[in-house]
Amino acid sequence: MDAIRAIISQSEPLLLFLVIGIGFLLGQIKFHGFKLGVAGVLFVGLLFGAWAPNGAEPMSIAHQVMQVGLILFVYTVGLSSGSGFFASLKSKGIRFNAVLIFSLVVGAVATIGVGLWMSLEPGQIAGVFCGGLTNTPALAAATELINNTGLGNPSDPAVGYSMTYPFGILGGLLAFQLFTVMYKKAEASEKAESVARAKKISNLSSASFKVQNPELFDRPIGQLRIQEKTDVVVSRHLHGGTETVPTKYTVLHEGDVLTAVGAEESIEKAEKFFGARTTVHHNDSGGAITVRRILVSRKELAGKTIHELGLDQKYNAQITRLRRADIDIVPDRYTTHLELGDRVRVVMPKERASDVAKFFGDSERSISELDYTALTLGISFGVLMGMIPIPIPGGSHVSLGFAGGPLVAGLILGKLGRTGPLVWSIPSESNHALRHIGLLFFLASVGVMAGGRFFNALSTNGLQLFSLGLLTTTVTTVLMLLLLRHFAKATIVESIGATSGMQTQPATLACAYEMSKSDDTYVAYATTYPMAMVGKIIIAQLIIIICSMISH
Repeated sequence: MDAIRAIISQSEPLLLFLVIGIGFLLGQIKFHGFKLGVAGVLFVGLLFGAWAPNGAEPMSIAHQVMQVGLILFVYTVGLSSGSGFFASLKSKGIRFNAVLIFSLVVGAVATIGVGLWMSLEPGQIAGVFCGGLTNTPALAAATELINNTGLGNPSDPAVGYSMTYPFGILGGLLAFQLFTVMYKKAEASEKAESVARAKKISNLSSASFKVQNPELFDRPIGQLRIQEKTDVVVSRHLHGGTETVPTKYTVLHEGDVLTAVGAEESIEKAEKFFGARTTVHHNDSGGAITVRRILVSRKELAGKTIHELGLDQKYNAQITRLRRADIDIVPDRYTTHLELGDRVRVVMPKERASDVAKFFGDSERSISELDYTALTLGISFGVLMGMIPIPIPGGSHVSLGFAGGPLVAGLILGKLGRTGPLVWSIPSESNHALRHIGLLFFLASVGVMAGGRFFNALSTNGLQLFSLGLLTTTVTTVLMLLLLRHFAKATIVESIGATSGMQTQPATLACAYEMSKSDDTYVAYATTYPMAMVGKIIIAQLIIIICSMISH
C-alpha cells in the first residue's frame, strides 16, 4: 500500500482524477433510496487526504484547482438560473424569497449561538451551516474567506461541512415526509388540482377549427391578436381548397379551416374564439407545406425574439413549438427569446425547407463549439465582482469571492442572454458538462485538503459538530415549510418545492417531485434556488466574521 501511495502522491493530476473517479462511483451506490451523489467525491477526497502513514507528508491538490473548479461551477449555475432568478422577484416569488431569507437568517443565528456555546471554531461553525443546508458554493466562500483573512484554519469549514452534510440531505427528506403527513388532506386535493392544471398547461396538441365567429370574418390575423387572446399559434390556413402558412396579413373568411397549436386549456379557448372544432386535418406528408424540427445553432439568433426573426416575411414560415430542456412550449412572438440549443418546430412551404434549416443553422457540430471569448470574459467579470470588498458594521468587510462573484455575474449575463456580438448563454448540454466538471474538481480538492482534520475531529468534537448540524437543518427547514404554508399561502407541493430550492440539493428536489408528481415542484424550486445560493454564500462569510469578532 505504501508503494501505491508513493506513486499517487507523486502526481497531483493522478490524485485528482482517482478521487473523482472513485468518489463518483461511490456516490451512485443507493442505500434504501439514499445516495451521496457527487458528494461521494468529497468523502473519498477526505480518505485520501487522511492517508498519511508514519508521519508522511499528506497528499494535496493545488489550491488553484479548487478555485478554477469552483468558478466554473457557480458561473454556469448563474447562467442557467438568470432568467428564473429575476422572474422570481415578481408576484408570489417575493413572498417565497422573503420567507427564504428569514429562515436562513434564523438558522444562521441559531447555529452561531449554539456553536459559540460549544466553543467551536468560526470556520467549523460556518462549515456546519453549509453542510446542514447542503450548499457547496457557500462552503467554498467560507474557505476562501479564511484563506484571504487568516481567521482560522482553511480546513475548518470542510470539516464542519463533512460532519453535517449527510444529515443535511436526510433531514430535509424526513421533514418533507412529516410535513405531508401533517397536511395529508390538503395535500390530496391540492395535488389533484395541480396535476389537472399541469396537464392542461403542458400537454401541447394541435386541432383544426372552422371559422364561424362573425367577428372574425374578413379581418387579417394580425388585427385579431389571436395568440394574445387564446395562447395558440395558428400554423395552417385552408381557404377554397388552397392550403397556406398564415401570416399576420392573412384574411379570414367564413368557413375557412385553421390548424392551431397550444395547450389543452388554450385549445378550448380557441374553439370558442373561432366558432367550432372540425375533423378536417391537414396533411403533413403531402402537399406544398411541410413541418420540421430544426436546431437553433447560429449564435447570431441567440437572444432574438421570434418577431425579430421575420420568418413570415423571409420564408412564409411559422414557428409553432419550441423545445428547451426537454419541455415543449408555445412561443410568444414578442416575449420568447431564442437560446442556442433550442429546437423549433417550423411549418413552411416545402421548397423553402432547406433555406429555413440553413437560417437556423441546424448543426449539432456548431452547437458544441462554445463562444470561448464570451465564456472567459463573463468569468473574468465575475472574478472582478468577487474581489470588491463590501463593508459591514464594525470596520470589517466581506466579499462575494470566487464563489459569489461569478454566480452574480452569471445571473446577470444569463438574464441578458447576449450583448451585441457576445452570446453569454451556453447550450444546456455544455452548461451541464462544465458545471459538473467544475463541481467535481472543487469537491476533490477540498476533500483532500481537509482529510487529516476531518478524522481528527471525529475523535474530538465530531459529536458536537453533528449535533449542531442537526439543529441547523431542523430549524431552517421546518421554519421555512411552515412559513411558506401559512405566511406565503403556498400549496403543499409549492412548499416542498421551494424548500428544496432553499436546500439547493438535487436529492431533495428529486424526492419532492416523486412525492408530488407535479411540475409545480420545479417551478417553486426555481423561484427560491438562485436567492438561496447567493444568500447562503454571503451568510456563510458573515458567520465567520461575526464568530471571530465575538470569540475575540
